[in-house]
Amino acid sequence: MKKILASIILGLVTIFMVLSYSKISQEYVLLEKVKTKLIDYRQRLAPEKTYLHTDKDVYTNGDTIWFKTYLVDGITHEVSNKSKVVYVDLVNDRDSVVAQRKLFVNDKSVAGDIEIAYKIPQGTYTLRTYTKYMLNDKEPVIYQKQIPIIVQKLEQGPSLDNPMSNRTLEGFGVTASKSVSGIPKIKFYPEGGDLVTELPGTIGIEVLDGNGNGVALKGDIISSEDEIVTSFESHEFGLGRVRFIPREGRKYRASFTVDGKEYAYPLPESVSSGYLLNLQNREDHILVQVASSPDRTLEGTLLVGHLRGDLIFKRIGEPSDKSSYATKIFTSELKDGVAHFTLFASNGEPLAERLVFIDHPNNDAEISFSAPGKVYGKREKVNLDVVLTDANGSPLKGDFSVGVVSKNGIDQGHVNSFKSWLLLNSDLGGRIGDPDFFFKDGSKHRKFLLDALMLTHGWRRFVWKNMLSDTLVKMPKISPEKGIMVRGKTTKFKLPNRPKETFVILNLYGVDLINSKQKTNEQGKFSFGPFYFTDTLEATVEAYDSLAKWDSKKSNFSIALDEQWPRMATTIKGQQVQNTIQISKEYAKEEYQRKVTDYLYDPVGVTQLEEVTVTDKDKRLTRHEMATNSNPTARMTTGPFSSRLFREDVLGNEAMSAMDLLARTPGVRVTGTFPNQRLVIFQSIGNGDPLILVNGTTATVDFLQQLRAIEVEFIDVVKGPDLTIFGSRGAGGVIGIYTNKSYEELVAQEQYPGVVSFKVQGFYKTREFYTPDYYEEDPKKPDYRTTLYWNPDLAFSDAGLSQIDFFTGDKTGMFQVRVEGITEDGRPMAGLYDIEVVD
Repeated sequence: MKKILASIILGLVTIFMVLSYSKISQEYVLLEKVKTKLIDYRQRLAPEKTYLHTDKDVYTNGDTIWFKTYLVDGITHEVSNKSKVVYVDLVNDRDSVVAQRKLFVNDKSVAGDIEIAYKIPQGTYTLRTYTKYMLNDKEPVIYQKQIPIIVQKLEQGPSLDNPMSNRTLEGFGVTASKSVSGIPKIKFYPEGGDLVTELPGTIGIEVLDGNGNGVALKGDIISSEDEIVTSFESHEFGLGRVRFIPREGRKYRASFTVDGKEYAYPLPESVSSGYLLNLQNREDHILVQVASSPDRTLEGTLLVGHLRGDLIFKRIGEPSDKSSYATKIFTSELKDGVAHFTLFASNGEPLAERLVFIDHPNNDAEISFSAPGKVYGKREKVNLDVVLTDANGSPLKGDFSVGVVSKNGIDQGHVNSFKSWLLLNSDLGGRIGDPDFFFKDGSKHRKFLLDALMLTHGWRRFVWKNMLSDTLVKMPKISPEKGIMVRGKTTKFKLPNRPKETFVILNLYGVDLINSKQKTNEQGKFSFGPFYFTDTLEATVEAYDSLAKWDSKKSNFSIALDEQWPRMATTIKGQQVQNTIQISKEYAKEEYQRKVTDYLYDPVGVTQLEEVTVTDKDKRLTRHEMATNSNPTARMTTGPFSSRLFREDVLGNEAMSAMDLLARTPGVRVTGTFPNQRLVIFQSIGNGDPLILVNGTTATVDFLQQLRAIEVEFIDVVKGPDLTIFGSRGAGGVIGIYTNKSYEELVAQEQYPGVVSFKVQGFYKTREFYTPDYYEEDPKKPDYRTTLYWNPDLAFSDAGLSQIDFFTGDKTGMFQVRVEGITEDGRPMAGLYDIEVVD
């Protein structure tokens, strides 16, 4: 009997141990999977980040935008091991690129310049920088900076005595303060994801008006029993937070008063069963508190914290945790930036998430300046010593640039733009109005608002449910560019949907002939490069089949080349730096005086204003209106069209057919496979095939299968009630396809099968910034430059020292020295120093 009892006890113990081991194994399997996914994110899918430092923020007729674009690894903020090619675009307010630069990045950065053309009108332009690899994201995080261009033209007969007219600054002036539009509305963000009944919870608050501007106001949290539970307050950007314990069976509302009238918005209802994840940033450590409702347990849960994919914390729930535990994470060894904490169930289901910003004083660095004085005369030499150190005073080195610009009547200093972009904007969802605000000082109020920002903005880089799924993570479609590439595909002649494996030869006609041969893959795709050159070279690609029986068939191929310049959606949904520039009359008058002086000494190089009569035809056109005007046949559908797709908004369109574009057009479905494809339009009146119009002429699906995407400018789709004007012929819906201006050229090109001629543009060769030396020259022309000095390569010695030497000009007033860059270990930073020039 004793033996039987002992066997039963041993069996029960064994079963318990096996079950416990199985449970622990499941938790550790999840942890290892999370680690693997983070490593995969860091190594294969890690983003790149770019940033632009410009010499100044406001430009005029004939100015040059001097800039330095940084390209770093999105995880470590050190040198990227992916792309070596970066693009910089100057875009007008109608989404058209007016200037573009392609630059080769050898290390962390590269300098460039864009001369502002005299013909472009004054207005607000956008300067953006990116790599092709960054366009793999559906919503790419592109650094964009708004730049006003003013005083583009002068009055007739300009002289130094002529006053500046109001037309010279039309559309600009001191920016008016934002006024509240409509009744403010409140958005609520429970910490971790949910409010849990009978547990102390925190709610992030964002109060916005009808225009999306933050609103500061005060109010109360009131229960369904009409009891005031607590008060709340929103501050700058409409941000705030409130903490209280939701009681069982009660609902809550936020109440506030505007102009004597009370408004109320319901809070998210609390759940009776759930989890809380509370994080408190106490500078030297993060206090983490995890809790669950009584019917749940923390045993077997997994809490993971990562900072840009670097695992900084992990903890598996123990039996002793029961329904709550707390722990500290010391931040002295962590990098600055947005940390992402997630609480998982043992099966991998995310239970709660919370962001927190790490900003430890040990990570701070400082740029200090010293000079014999701060006041200088006209055309006087300025000598500045610059010291770069960490928080402990130890010397640092890095990649920095410096500009010296006029700040008369305009604040050109955005001292923390690089830091706020690299550590904050680029990792958060949504757009932040003034990210520099959160880093202007270390006050408790700004830290409070920064934490409220973490509560109301989500992590945008990836979603755990997608990351932990068993589906294979696809490699990015666009490979990092290491240099100039020549890519394309070969197909049967004039049959873009019939790829053909061939041999191809590339010839580049430069100083030395570059001749390269390769075999395409089964899809006919080829890729030559990377190359590095700065000139524009003539090139040819030849295709042939050595196995063809007849000579006439050996080169019977079409060659479709990928576009050399990247195409991106005109509306970037990622982050954008919205630096609001306040332009005063004083600043504009100084710029106008400089333009008059330039005109008197060089009348050819400055645009003079002529009398203009403004008519309806001169009004700014939208992109849709411009497309219609440039293609008159588009009027067949532009009146009632239901949706429109521009080819340039489709990533990777260079190697697509028109049918591929249609498959990406809202409201259209492409069924079947080539050559038996069919088009279906949702919400059509009848069940028949849609009416297909190409430049207003009826066409068939067979014709569309032979049409390349690069020949298409845009596609219109008409469906539902909009079909009435087409009658019975449009019962199945209408598809209007409009070809671009190069359509005829592309057709003509196809007259020569097996060969294509084209030009390959090299990297832009940056000009040198002119700095006068008034010890040796004394030009008669007055010197009213607003940028006195620009050096994109400010070198620091091993002792952290550097020098800046330049001459002042004839413009008096305040000037600002702006040093900006990133240290060798990836810390972005900037420093400002003011000097005054007097008569």
